[in-house]
Amino acid sequence: MEESSSARPVGRPRRFDEGTERKLLLDAGMKVMRRNGFAEASLAEVLEVAGVSTRAFYRHFATKDALLIAMFDREAEVVAVRLRDAAAAAPSAPRAIEAWLDEYLDLFSSPRRVARVQLMTSEAARGAVGYGDAMERMLDLHAEPLAAALARGADDGTLTSSDPYLDARSVLAIVDIVGERVLARDWTLEDARAHVRKFCWPALGLTA
Repeated sequence: MEESSSARPVGRPRRFDEGTERKLLLDAGMKVMRRNGFAEASLAEVLEVAGVSTRAFYRHFATKDALLIAMFDREAEVVAVRLRDAAAAAPSAPRAIEAWLDEYLDLFSSPRRVARVQLMTSEAARGAVGYGDAMERMLDLHAEPLAAALARGADDGTLTSSDPYLDARSVLAIVDIVGERVLARDWTLEDARAHVRKFCWPALGLTA
C-alpha cells in the first residue's frame, strides 16, 4: 500500500518554534552588534550565534535593518515596562514623577543598559530604514508613564499640567539631553537630576 503524499514530511523540520526562533535572532543580533557595531555586524555571524538558518532569519526579518528595528522596539518596551512599574508603585503623582526620573536616568548609568543605548543611538544605527518611526514609538512609550502621572497630579491638584502628553515629551527631551552628559561623564547622575528638577519641576508645580 502506497504512503499518501500528505503523510510524507516536506522539507527540514524547524528546530525551534516561531517565538523561540525570533528571540534567538534578537538576542544574537544584540550580542553581535554590541561586539562589532551595527555596520560591521554580519548576518552570517548573527545566524551562527543564534544557531538558526538563513531561511529562519528571512521568516522574521527582510533585512539587517529590520532586525535592528525589532531589537530597538523590544528594548524600548523593556524600558517602558520598568518606567510604568516604577511610576505605578509610587503613592502620589509627585513621587511617581521622581520614580520615573530615577528609573529613566538609570539608562545612562547601568553599564549593561548604557551599552544598549549606545548601540541603538549610534550613527550607523540611525541610518537604518525605519529608524525615525522606531524612535517616535520609543519616545511615546517612555513618555506615557510620565504623562499618566502628570494627568493624575492635575486631577488631584498636586501638579500643574494643562497638556500632560506635551509636558511629558518636553521633560523627556530634557532628560535625554542631560543623559548624554552623563554618558560622556561630564556630569554625575545627581548633576543630571538637579538640572531636570531646576528647569522642569517649577513648571509642573513642584518644588525644585
